[in-house]
Amino acid sequence: MFKIAIIEDEAPARKKLKNYIEKLGIDYKIIAEIETVDATLDFLKTNPEVDVIFSDIELRDGNVFDVYSSLTIKIPIIFSTAYNNFWMHAFETNGIEYLLKPFTFERFEKAWNKFENLKENLQQNQQAIFKELDAYFQERNKPVFKEFISVKSNTGIYFLKTEEIVYFQADYGVVFAFDMQGKKHLLNQNSLTSIQEILNPELFFKINRSELINRNFVERINRYTKNTVSISLKNQKEVLKTSQTTTAAFNNWMGI
Repeated sequence: MFKIAIIEDEAPARKKLKNYIEKLGIDYKIIAEIETVDATLDFLKTNPEVDVIFSDIELRDGNVFDVYSSLTIKIPIIFSTAYNNFWMHAFETNGIEYLLKPFTFERFEKAWNKFENLKENLQQNQQAIFKELDAYFQERNKPVFKEFISVKSNTGIYFLKTEEIVYFQADYGVVFAFDMQGKKHLLNQNSLTSIQEILNPELFFKINRSELINRNFVERINRYTKNTVSISLKNQKEVLKTSQTTTAAFNNWMGI
C-alpha cells in the first residue's frame, strides 16, 4: 500500500489529485491533506511514514519551501503548481517531478511511474532528473525571434523576411531596412533597440548607434581607424563603420 500526503490549499486541486490517484488503480491510503505552511511544518516534524508527497508551492500562508529548506526531507515529492519559476528549488529539495497546472492525467501518470521506478534508488537518479528538467525548461524558455517584419505602405501591408534584410539604419527616430536588392523600406518601429529585441543576436549585430547589420551579408572588413573598421555589405553602395566602443565586440562576433 502506498501512503500518500497531499499539501494543497485549493479544494478543486485536491479533488483532482485524489481522482487521478484513484484512476491509477493502485493500493493506497491518503494519510494527510494539508492546506498551510504551518501545518506542513508540524506534519513533517512528526517524521510520518509517507511514501510520497504531492505538494503545491504557494499556499495560503506562504511558500512551502520555507518548510522544505528548514528540514531534511527524505520523502520523495511530486510538485504540483501553476508557477514554472520554482522548479530549481524543487529539485534542490527531494523533488522528483514538477507538474505544471493544468496537467492531464497522462502527465500525472508519467510522474507517478517515475516515482515508482525511482523509489529504490532516488539518490542515484536525482542528478539525471535535474538535468532532464533543466533541458526541458531551457527549451521552454528559449526566445522566439521574428522571421518577418511587417511594413505599412500606401497600398497595404507587406512583409520582409528578416534573413533577407542586409542591414537596418536609424535616423532621427525613423528606422529603415535595406534588402538584398538595395531597396529601402520605412519601418513602423522608431528605434534600433525595438528592432534588436526581436532579432537573433547570432545573425544581427549593432555596429554603432544607428546601424544593425546581418552577418550573412558581410562581404569585406577593412581597418578604418586605429579603433574602428569599415564594413562592405553585399549589394549595398554605402560602406558602414563600427564605433570605437563596438569594434572589439564586433570582431569577436565575427570570429576575427
